[in-house]
Amino acid sequence: MRKIIGLILSAVVLVAALPALAQPFPSKPIRIVVPFPPGGTTDIMARAMAAQLNQSLNVPVVVENRVGGSAIVGSDHVARATPDGYTLLMAGSPHGINNSLRKNVPYDPVKSFAPVSLIGTVPMILTVHPSVPANSYQEFLAYGRANPEALKCGITPATGSHLATELFSKMTGIKFVLVPYKGDAPTVIDLIGGHVDCVILISTQVLPHIQENRVRGLAVTSAQRLPTVPKLPTLQESGLQGYEAGSWNGVFAPAGTPPETIRVLSEALQRAVRDPKVIEQFSAIGINITGTGPDGLRDFLGREIARWSEVIRSANITIEQ
Repeated sequence: MRKIIGLILSAVVLVAALPALAQPFPSKPIRIVVPFPPGGTTDIMARAMAAQLNQSLNVPVVVENRVGGSAIVGSDHVARATPDGYTLLMAGSPHGINNSLRKNVPYDPVKSFAPVSLIGTVPMILTVHPSVPANSYQEFLAYGRANPEALKCGITPATGSHLATELFSKMTGIKFVLVPYKGDAPTVIDLIGGHVDCVILISTQVLPHIQENRVRGLAVTSAQRLPTVPKLPTLQESGLQGYEAGSWNGVFAPAGTPPETIRVLSEALQRAVRDPKVIEQFSAIGINITGTGPDGLRDFLGREIARWSEVIRSANITIEQ
């Protein structure tokens, strides 16, 4: 009799647990981890996507900034999280660079994550101080070649701006004097002050100063012109064929996240970037919306890793320990 009662009680417990086990995704708050400080482009994108997902998925979606190690701290946190779709990473361009620069990155950018959606790209702008005698890429090219190592170019070492500058130097033959800074903000301050002659930085950093005539934009690094500055040509149409560089942001989940969960998240994110308010917000600060699915992000990341690892090798950029 006791055995029968025990079986009945076990059956009751199992039946009671079924609704919880069968709950569709999502059924609790989602975290989007940003591995950079608040206020930057990645943070802006993450908060815009969080607001959209909050509405479309009917669960709270919060942004958490986990800063450190050129995005490694936050990325590693997501790589180690439970693969259930409730902890996501809003990755940036260091995701395709770090493992080629550093020997002890605790995760693999491909194997440790499941791609969800490429949100958008941010082109860079070749920008000069007004004292530089060049009003176009061709004039800049002629001046740089005629005056080797006369141009001081600001960079943040081991970042996208550094690699974009190295790639530009390799493809044009211009020899710069590279001036290192700890971030984009102090680089821009010194460009405005004339302490460096040029930078290749993401549009969100230099566009306001170009529009206010503090500095001069010569060309954008994307394949298409920026809608916010339609008169500014691309480097490719200016004659530097094959050159393309910029920042990007994509959402990843931990490896092993169920495919159905990835599908739900990816479709929600693709709907989010088509919202007119998001389009207006992103376009105003120079973000080109992409909104691909998992396969698009996977292919994009593979190309980024291959391209920048070759630039790092050919430029003999020191790999950090």
